[in-house]
Amino acid sequence: MRDRARISEATNEASLAIIALNNENADKTAIEQNRKMALNYINYFVYQKISDDLVEDADASINIEYNKNTKVYSIAYKQKVDSLTSSKDKGKVGELNQSMIVSNKTESYGNTKKFNRYDSFDIALIADFSGSTTCQYDDTSCNEYSSQNGNSDQQRLQYMKKAIADIINQFKGSSEIKFALVPYDIGVPVQQNTENLVDAENGESYGCSVMYKLKKGYDEVDYNFWANKNIAYARWRNLMESGEIKNYLDYDYLGKYANTVTYYLDYFNYFYYSQIIGPAKDLNNDSALVREKLCRARDQDEVLNMGRAKYACGEDRPDYPLRDENKKTIESQYGRVVQLYDLMFSGKPDVHYSFANGRTIDVQATLDTLFSGIKSNTITFNRPISPTVSDFSPFFGMCQSPLYSNNIMSEEVINLPTNHQRFLEASKHIGKFKAFPRLVPFSENGNHNSVLLDYIKNGNWQPGGGTDTMTALLRTVPVMANGYANNKMMIIITDGKDDVGADILRDVFLNKGVCQEITTGLTSITNENSGYIEKAANTATIHYIKLDPNAANLTTDRQYELVYGKWFTKCMKGNREYLHDAQDYQSLFDTMKKIIQTETGNFVNKDESD
Repeated sequence: MRDRARISEATNEASLAIIALNNENADKTAIEQNRKMALNYINYFVYQKISDDLVEDADASINIEYNKNTKVYSIAYKQKVDSLTSSKDKGKVGELNQSMIVSNKTESYGNTKKFNRYDSFDIALIADFSGSTTCQYDDTSCNEYSSQNGNSDQQRLQYMKKAIADIINQFKGSSEIKFALVPYDIGVPVQQNTENLVDAENGESYGCSVMYKLKKGYDEVDYNFWANKNIAYARWRNLMESGEIKNYLDYDYLGKYANTVTYYLDYFNYFYYSQIIGPAKDLNNDSALVREKLCRARDQDEVLNMGRAKYACGEDRPDYPLRDENKKTIESQYGRVVQLYDLMFSGKPDVHYSFANGRTIDVQATLDTLFSGIKSNTITFNRPISPTVSDFSPFFGMCQSPLYSNNIMSEEVINLPTNHQRFLEASKHIGKFKAFPRLVPFSENGNHNSVLLDYIKNGNWQPGGGTDTMTALLRTVPVMANGYANNKMMIIITDGKDDVGADILRDVFLNKGVCQEITTGLTSITNENSGYIEKAANTATIHYIKLDPNAANLTTDRQYELVYGKWFTKCMKGNREYLHDAQDYQSLFDTMKKIIQTETGNFVNKDESD
């Protein structure tokens, strides 16, 4: 009885271990793996150890069955044990003085059923839309945009799209799992309520968003106002080189050069209408713009004496540069924006093509106000829909991917010889512009996952622009803070090639423990009670999937550090469990499924297994 009890408990423990393996007895190797696993547990529990070679061991046998329909593993085990009586009774008890066979009761011991159980999860898929994701998945040297980088199903972004769509489809029926999409290049594209200037009914506009606490001065800039302005940078750069301007920030632009400031702000506003909006609406000259009341012709005195363009366009719009209420913004912020532009395009190693860079961000203040400052630190501006030139925006390097997805930018447009031709080609697509890709946060819609899935399937995924992964991770914080699930999961999917400057800023944040600040903040009861997050989660995790063949088959910490950098050493604290590689659709899908799915096992009686 003692030995049988031990065997029964051993097979129970072994069956749970076999469920964790879950190889379904798929082949001879899997069967042997299960048998060895069970034998290890049994030998741990019983006194009389037996050989690993069960085939040749006549004193024991073990059999493991798997029922695919009921998902039940059954372990049948029997072993010879010592005789019930001692040898001194040999002459009296006869046949009883022999070894005997004991086994587990296979109806109720050693049977476990596999269940897939899902707790509530808010899962943000942080997807890299930078130009390098046009590269073929097996091209380790590629790191630039090209529509000729191979068949679409071999491009990193295209197999990412299919894998993301399929993983959402796999779990869309679970009311406890919700997905959010956070696409990024340099900044995170978001949907705005502003109208499409060409076709408000069929077209959309979009914005660009980041979440940082900027240093004093930069935190006072109205980025939405300046996003569609021309600040005559080339003129001020010439004055800097000639020695007239010593410091961009302190120079009195509106003294000596007031008309220059006004003219560039006003003229390039008109230029946008005449070169892009007009042709998009089939209005191909100034008279047509005036006839349709998009622009107004100015009299000669107003043009000559006030430094204004011949035509005033969009005067009823709140961001029109010469509205009286915008004068103070121009007076107080103009020098700061000139300095900011010079910094962004200076080529300094710690900056990149974003106004949020290593020189403008207060890293510690960003971390200190990561949750308390979610609203105030989230900066969003309306992104002009045009080819990426400085004529129409000082921030043209940010959030470019929707321009590529809507054919405003493409290899064809880039290779056109003049800006005029680029504008003309781009204008053909503005009226039907859709805000894709864009951030899709969690919602309380019962069909949220299905709506998101349709959005992804029906969207044109074309990457473009640079890569700034830290901006994407931080911009995901307010998305996660608005979720109600018990578990928060952020899955970064990227080829891992951050822009120069963005990579330095990324490592500064990682060194200062940004990942830990995010995960602890999302599980903080204090943050919930303070109203910074909707609900404190039980768990919060960050996973990093690298679309790079070089990330496969890593075995040592040194290899992981070389491939993943500070994501491994600082964010994951050396835990490989949160770092993954993918080289194609299937490996990416399998990796995401493995991350999301939690598996448990329960004991069952065989007659209850149905």
